[in-house]
Amino acid sequence: MNSGYLSLILLCITLILFASGWKELYIRSISHKGMLLFFVSWIVFSRFTVTIQHVQVGLVYVCVLLISLGILYKTKGFIHKLHLLSIGLLLGSLHFLLQQLLEMDPILIVRNSEWDTALLLAVVALVLQRSAWEQIAALSIGYLLGDMYQAGIHPVDGYHHVGKATFQDQWWLSVFAARTMTIILQSAYNGCRSIIRSWMDRRGGWKK
Repeated sequence: MNSGYLSLILLCITLILFASGWKELYIRSISHKGMLLFFVSWIVFSRFTVTIQHVQVGLVYVCVLLISLGILYKTKGFIHKLHLLSIGLLLGSLHFLLQQLLEMDPILIVRNSEWDTALLLAVVALVLQRSAWEQIAALSIGYLLGDMYQAGIHPVDGYHHVGKATFQDQWWLSVFAARTMTIILQSAYNGCRSIIRSWMDRRGGWKK
């Protein structure tokens, strides 16, 4: 699959899920206008790049940057903001490390290096953070930094590229996987808790 197609496929799947009533599970407290603005902006920005000296910036990179800044701004408490930034820095360093490791030793690749990295980052984000917005912010900061690191050491035709199609695919795959795994784990936890509670209630009834 060519780079860029995965992000569009996941975008369409997300639109279908949201239209089917899954929005409150994946992302709460966002208006339909805000959601529509994000999807339209992503589709439009994904087609354009700007060149600043020897750096080519995909406008999607700017879109993800604005999302990160917006969530950080709305996050209450300096310590909470600092904690979120530290997770983003960790994910950015991990993104760069995994990309370099998989490029040096291709035998470790399961599907392809980009997808494997994206799924591993989703798992780490899931372990470190449960909140939807904070997961998205941490992953976004991680990808902004990781893509910057990659572009810095791997110029193409004399240009440093950030926000290209690979960045878009990885961002979407990580965010979608992290939110989906979070919902599955929360559902499993709530189901187990209900079963245990029901069993405890029955046990108490039998003793009486």
